[in-house]
Amino acid sequence: MRKEHTVQKLCKAIGVSPSGYYAYLKRPLRTVSERDRNDVEAIQSLYEANAGTIGARRIAGELKETKGHVINHKRVRRLMNELNIKSKIRRPKTNKQPKEKSAGFVYPNLLNRDFNAILPNRKWVTDLSELNVEGVKFYVSAIMDLYNREIIAFVVSDTPDLKLVEQTIRSAMKNRGLPDLEHVVLHSDQGSVYRSVKHHQLAKKLQFTPSMSRKANCWDNACIESFFSHLKTEFPHHHPIVSATQVQKDLLKFIGFFNEERSQKRLGYMTPAAYANSKSIQQGAQLLAV
Repeated sequence: MRKEHTVQKLCKAIGVSPSGYYAYLKRPLRTVSERDRNDVEAIQSLYEANAGTIGARRIAGELKETKGHVINHKRVRRLMNELNIKSKIRRPKTNKQPKEKSAGFVYPNLLNRDFNAILPNRKWVTDLSELNVEGVKFYVSAIMDLYNREIIAFVVSDTPDLKLVEQTIRSAMKNRGLPDLEHVVLHSDQGSVYRSVKHHQLAKKLQFTPSMSRKANCWDNACIESFFSHLKTEFPHHHPIVSATQVQKDLLKFIGFFNEERSQKRLGYMTPAAYANSKSIQQGAQLLAV
C-alpha cells in the first residue's frame, strides 16, 4: 500500500513506529522451529482453556507436572509476547490501617498462618465478599478446606448477615457429610458478623472452634482472600455477566472450574480435586502395605 499512502500513515494505522518498521525490514526472516510450534500450541491451548487468566509461571508449572512438557517460564513469557497474549492480573493486596477496636467476640488466631492440613475437615477458612453486578450488590460467602484448597461451600445473598454465614457452614457440613464440626477450626477475619453473639452461639451449637485473623491483617487469612481475588479477576472472563439472575448459576460453574480444572502451584500444579484423589490413593496404598 506504499504507492497509495506514506509509511508514516500506514504505521500509525496499525499502531507501530516507522523506526520499528524499518528495523523489521533489516532483520532476517526467522524460521519457526518444530520446538517453537509445539510450545506455542501447548501455551495457546492452556491459555484458552483458562480463559486468558493463566500466567507464564503457572503455564510452565502445569505443562511440566501434568504433561511432562518441560519449558522454562521465561521462554513461555517470550512466546506469549510473540503471540501478543498476557494473563489478566490481579491487583496487589495491601493492608488497611486498623480502625478502633469494635465490640463483639474476638477469638485467638489459632492458625497463625499455618495453612497446611494433613487431614481433610480440620482447618477451614471462610470469608464473604461483595460483588457488584449491573449496579446490583451481591454478597458471596465461601468456605475453603486447607487440606486441598477446595471450595467446599458457597452461598450468594443480597445481605451480608449471619443467615448467609450459617447457610454456608451448614452447606459445607452437608457437602462433607459431617453431623457436627467437633474437629474443625473455622478461621475468619474480624468482620462484625463473625464477632456477633449469634455466631458465638452457632459455634457452640455446631461444635466448631472459631479462629480469627489479627485486626485488619489480610495475610492471616490469605488463602480465602486469594480465592476471592481470583474470583473477581477471572470470573468475568470465564462467564461474561449478562444478567443479575445468571450470577448464581455462573458462580456454580466457576467454583466447579476452580476445584476441578484450575491447577495450583501449592498443590504441585494439580487441581484441588486431583490432589485429594491422589492423596486418597496414596493412603489406600499405605493401608494395603500394612
